[in-house]
Amino acid sequence: MNKSTTSILFVLLTFTVTGCLPSSCNRVEPRAVAPADSVSRALAATLPVDTLEVVSIIESEVLSNPRTVMLTQDGGLIVSDSQENTVHWFDEDDVLTRSVELTDAIPYLAGLEGDSVWVYAPGPRSMFLIDGSSDPAERGITLGEGSERALTWVARTQDGFVSKVLDEDSGNRVAFHGDDGAILETIALDGPAWRWAGFLRAHQGAVYSLAGFLPSMDVIANGAVDSVRFVGFDSPMLARTLQFQMGSTDQPPLLSASSAFVGERIFLLNMRPGWLHIDVYGLDGSIQYILTQPDPSFGTEYYPTDLAVVEREPGGFDLAVTITEPAPRVDRFRWRLPQR
Repeated sequence: MNKSTTSILFVLLTFTVTGCLPSSCNRVEPRAVAPADSVSRALAATLPVDTLEVVSIIESEVLSNPRTVMLTQDGGLIVSDSQENTVHWFDEDDVLTRSVELTDAIPYLAGLEGDSVWVYAPGPRSMFLIDGSSDPAERGITLGEGSERALTWVARTQDGFVSKVLDEDSGNRVAFHGDDGAILETIALDGPAWRWAGFLRAHQGAVYSLAGFLPSMDVIANGAVDSVRFVGFDSPMLARTLQFQMGSTDQPPLLSASSAFVGERIFLLNMRPGWLHIDVYGLDGSIQYILTQPDPSFGTEYYPTDLAVVEREPGGFDLAVTITEPAPRVDRFRWRLPQR
């Protein structure tokens, strides 16, 4: 299968789960939301909105479909492109310093390890370790038997990997793998695939699974899965979420495309038609801050795909967001905790 065919196939498979985006769903619909969402909406309305400082916008000709992003401790960033099957490195001045293409493998960044980056390729279900000078070294990782149409995510942990598989044939599950890729533990995820769709993040010894179509995440630890609701989450799409759960519509709206964990905080990419909106929560799911870009305005074509955050100094954060619409780019921001 060639690179173009592989990319198109994965996009089609993804949309079987993702439903509609805020810019594409029908905007003429009921406004009623679930009681818990109503409480969260009222809480969000009491918080001031902080404006992010724009640092730079990377609109490099090498970016076709930037899909995942990570910030490095030296101020640079790493971006994976799912159309070109390539991983790009930019320095602190946004200068492209290196590009590595994977053969017939769509790359998703799965974790940093010193100066190297772990990349997961869903097609062959393989891990690649790429350092600053050599070609990628493949590390086989077995996710178990399943359909080629299964959706998978992988994150690097302290001593191995964790994978999430959504498979209509063999079931939905999370598996913990050793450093050699061998499966050490498997946990079943009951319910439909849309309930579990979203990125995996390993943080402070726990694994967090984003539920992109619900205002919640799942914490996986000690062989159990606990759901944590984002208290204070608000979205114009919550009414459609209720309609989907009641069976009045056949497409769930995508509420969040990504999240980033820094210390005791969760930065959540809250999808909006036209502008960047990021919520900041504690690890218990309680909202702390609401962030937005300067001069937000409605637009039908705006699709951020991933979010990375690092704390450069106490209370000072650098953020990077990959965007595919209206044009492929990476936006870099800075934010400092407000004095209260």
